[in-house]
Amino acid sequence: MSKEARISILLLVIPLIVSYLLLQPIHEEFTAKGDIETVTELGIDGSVYFTYVHSGIIKNYLEKFFLDMQYDDIEYLPLSDYEYNYFTKEYEEDVQHYKEQTIVNAVNLTNEHQTVVENQDRISDIIHEASEYYGDSFGLMIAIGLLEEELNKDYSRKGSILISGTGTIEEDQSVGSVGAIRYKLLTAEENGVDIFFVPKDAVYYGESSNQREASNVLKEEDLKLKIVYVSTLQEAINFLENLNLEHER
Repeated sequence: MSKEARISILLLVIPLIVSYLLLQPIHEEFTAKGDIETVTELGIDGSVYFTYVHSGIIKNYLEKFFLDMQYDDIEYLPLSDYEYNYFTKEYEEDVQHYKEQTIVNAVNLTNEHQTVVENQDRISDIIHEASEYYGDSFGLMIAIGLLEEELNKDYSRKGSILISGTGTIEEDQSVGSVGAIRYKLLTAEENGVDIFFVPKDAVYYGESSNQREASNVLKEEDLKLKIVYVSTLQEAINFLENLNLEHER
């Protein structure tokens, strides 16, 4: 076989080998920085923002290659076969359920003067507007935005303070723990957030809590934003009320 023929075969074989290797299965969950969004995008007349990240499941090395090209800072978490099957079959239904529940809780806790029917209509509207956003970690910020609307408040003082945060909201007004704290904080910092609410959950989860993780990220990344740890919606509102009073003096 001539040298030219061997080179031609090699040029044909190399792409096939590369394609084969890139299509090898790998089951991992990924997380990367996302963006912040105002609650007005959910039809709420408030001034606060919620923070979301990009996340999902990859099935092969080709998907991982393109994600590495797309994001500068991305984290991968290996999944067991059981975890992968759960994420691809049952997880979506669970996520939607918790997402709707945190919206129900936020509306019911902040619209006391509305009828049951009016609250249900509002819940349906917010669920519809939130369809493009994943997960339930915007519950606290939705509740704060709804209270601004209900009480005719502007905790941002006409946009001079950029307020964001994360955490679910439960029926008893408590703020629930969420995932991807590191990337939410980095996203908030990148977008110039001044105040960022984080669930106050160290007493329940210790070193693996949102509270400890946020504290570590604050130091490691030398973040400039102010992290405020809250265990209830009322704690967040008390902080914002006092913050506005200080600015009015």
